[in-house]
Order: sequence, then C-alpha cells, then structure tokens
Amino acid sequence: MSYVVWDESMSVGVPVLDDEHRRLLDLFNGLLESGITPANREELSSLLASLRDYVAVHFAREEAMMVRCGYPDLDGHLAAHRYFADEVEKLARDFEGDNPTMLRVDLILLLKDWFVEHIQQTDSQYKPYVGQLA
Repeated sequence: MSYVVWDESMSVGVPVLDDEHRRLLDLFNGLLESGITPANREELSSLLASLRDYVAVHFAREEAMMVRCGYPDLDGHLAAHRYFADEVEKLARDFEGDNPTMLRVDLILLLKDWFVEHIQQTDSQYKPYVGQLA
C-alpha cells in the first residue's frame, strides 16, 4: 500500500523532474511501509540514507534548471529546499536517537504536509519557466 500515489496534479511538465518526484515519493512510501521496528533498523537506516542522498541529487538538478531559465523566485525556492533537506536530516537524527515513533509521525507529516504541497504549489510556479527546457 502506498501512502501517497503520484497523480498528474504533481506534474511539473519536465519528465526528468517528474520522474525524480516519483522516486522521492517511492522512498517516502518505502520508509512508511517498511514498519518502524527494531528488527528493521538496518533497512530503515539504508532507506533514510537513500532519501537524503536522492533529495540532494534532485534539488541540485531542479535548482540548476531554475538558474538556467532565470526563474524569478529562485531565492525563495532555494530556501524551501534547504528547509526540506534540514527536515530530512532531522529525521535521520531522530532515527539514530532511538525515537522510532516520532520518525513515523514526522515522515507522514513531511510527506503529506510539505513534500506533496511543495510539488503541487511551489514547484508548479516554475513550470512555465523550466518547462521551456524540457
């Protein structure tokens, strides 16, 4: 079962970015589906590391595209990305600090309240600019 399923309302009109957004959703869903238990500690640690690494890759690509097309709200978007990356780091620290219940709650909130909203609202604002590069 997926907690969030990709739909066209999340498309930014750039196939590589849409694919990366799908991959990030898959990573979030994988973390939530894996079950946050001591028995899954190694798997969860690996999934969190993958999420952290993929966030960095995705943001670097997205930001480079925004720079290339002269996106006017680049600074605001970069700040939003930094916030999200910091939140992912906090998730990893919570997990390492043996707070598995908070990890699950925080993952759900970060996924549903920030990431999906960010794609649908904030990323959609660059669509007319970055879409020209597709």
